[in-house]
Amino acid sequence: MNDTFFASETERSVADSALEFARGSGGVQRARTLRDRSPQFDGRIWQQVVRLGWLGMQVPEELGGSGLDAQVTVALAESLGRVLLPEPVIQAMAAANFLSACAKTGPDSLLEKLLAGKLLCAFAGANLGSADSELRFSHIADCYDGTRILAACGDGVTFSVRELDHGVGDISWATVSCVDGSILTTCVASRRAWDNAAVVASGPEAQAAFEHAADVMRLGYAAYLVGLTHEALQMALDFMKIRSQFGTPIGAFQALQHRAATCYVEVAASRAMVHEAAECFRSPTRARAVAAAKAKASAAALHVTKECVQFHGAMGFADEHDIGLYLRKAMAFASRLGGQAQQIARFAQLTRAA
Repeated sequence: MNDTFFASETERSVADSALEFARGSGGVQRARTLRDRSPQFDGRIWQQVVRLGWLGMQVPEELGGSGLDAQVTVALAESLGRVLLPEPVIQAMAAANFLSACAKTGPDSLLEKLLAGKLLCAFAGANLGSADSELRFSHIADCYDGTRILAACGDGVTFSVRELDHGVGDISWATVSCVDGSILTTCVASRRAWDNAAVVASGPEAQAAFEHAADVMRLGYAAYLVGLTHEALQMALDFMKIRSQFGTPIGAFQALQHRAATCYVEVAASRAMVHEAAECFRSPTRARAVAAAKAKASAAALHVTKECVQFHGAMGFADEHDIGLYLRKAMAFASRLGGQAQQIARFAQLTRAA
């Protein structure tokens, strides 16, 4: 499969270096090793990620970042998806993007600590509880002990983002494991706990920055899904060339060729939509383009990885085979910040409001 889909040398350089690093740090085998371990990342590898400057990719240079655009972020995330890198790079990049836009900067700030690898940050939006007496933050990804949660609530002038420490304060926490070994956390905060939490940013500008950062994360997840889908299909095609039935490679069977061709179209279409969304990232159509890209990438990843398991026959269902890792990761990431159905609904809502 042709994987040359980069418009600039910067994108290709970042993609190639990220792929080399991810494979050199253990690749898919490390993802398998960490699958049943919490936290699902290696502190040594995380510090190397920090030194590579990935977290500040969309942070202005004057604030310690690289000042690169969304297209480079997509190139990076695709490469990470191809090797199933388990570290929460995409969420950290989005957090840095938000903090650089509207929060306090400088020495000892959240942004400085995040870029230095001294803390992890997670995003959360609130659903109000009964009688508005509590705030529920659901489906917080990669929220480990000590993670700073950038929790958002309100709208317009009442909007605020506050800092909640995982495992600290008058807040209840519940964590569940996903099929790929990652975790999702739900926290319920009383109004008192919310009012006492430190305000990171507030007001309409903070809300716009938070929504922008959430789109950074959606686009990153979509690109990650494109990368893992590409790699899963490549694995299946390689297998179909060497697996024989009746003295013939199964890749020569027309029925399988048709299914593989459909998968190829799904990969190419989702990649095109993700790159188009990156091109639109500074335009008024950003949110709709990202919603469409995330919807397409989520649907394609689930369909293609399931087909790839089938292409491998009985061994595809064995946990020892790596193709199952790609299906599990697709199931987890396709639903993050909303899967196909939620993104289609979001697209429709944004279109009506335009």
